[in-house]
Amino acid sequence: MEGTFASEQSLYSFAPRNVPKPLAWGTYKSEPDSHFYICEFHEMTDDLPDVQKFCAIVAKIHRDSMGQSPNGKYGFHVTTHLANIGNDNLWGDFLEHWYAKAMKRMLEEEEMSHGPDDDRKELTDAMFEKVIPRLLRPLETSGRRIKPCLIHSDLWPGNVKPDAVTKEPIIFDSCAFWGHNEGRCQSQPTDHV
Repeated sequence: MEGTFASEQSLYSFAPRNVPKPLAWGTYKSEPDSHFYICEFHEMTDDLPDVQKFCAIVAKIHRDSMGQSPNGKYGFHVTTHLANIGNDNLWGDFLEHWYAKAMKRMLEEEEMSHGPDDDRKELTDAMFEKVIPRLLRPLETSGRRIKPCLIHSDLWPGNVKPDAVTKEPIIFDSCAFWGHNEGRCQSQPTDHV
C-alpha cells in the first residue's frame, strides 16, 4: 500500500481536481498481512469519461511533471504493483536500460505463471537484442536526452471514471513511475501491434 499511496500522492500533486486526495495507508495490527489505503471519496458513475477532457488531463500531467523526476532518472522511489505483481521501479539513468529491466520483470512473472515456452523465449530474445535497443537507444544518443515525466501506468476504463456531480474524469490506481510520456498509455495489448 505504500506504493499505492506514493503513486497517488505524486499524481495528485499534478492533477488535484482529477485524482482523489490520498489520506493514509498502513497495516492492520491484528492482521499484519492485511493493509489499507484511504483517499478522499468521489461518487463516480460507471460511464466512460469525456475523451477530450480525459486526454487533456493525461497530457497536462505529462507536460507539468516533465523534468520533475526527483533525481532526473526513470523509475520510482518505492515498489508499486499492477494488481499483485510488483514492478521493478529501481531508478535508471537511461530509458532503454530501465524499460528492458522492467519488461524482464514482467516476462519473468509470465513464465512463472504459465511455464517456459520456446516461442515466447525466441520472441523475448529478439525484443531485448533488437527491438528495444533499436527503438529506444536513438532517443538518448547523439546529445539527445528525454526528461522523464510522471506516468499513470494502468490506464484502462476501470481506473478512469466520471465524477457523478462534476462529470470531470477521475483517475486512480496509477501504479505511477517516472518515464517517457508515451511509455505506458495503456496496459492492455492491442490487436494491431
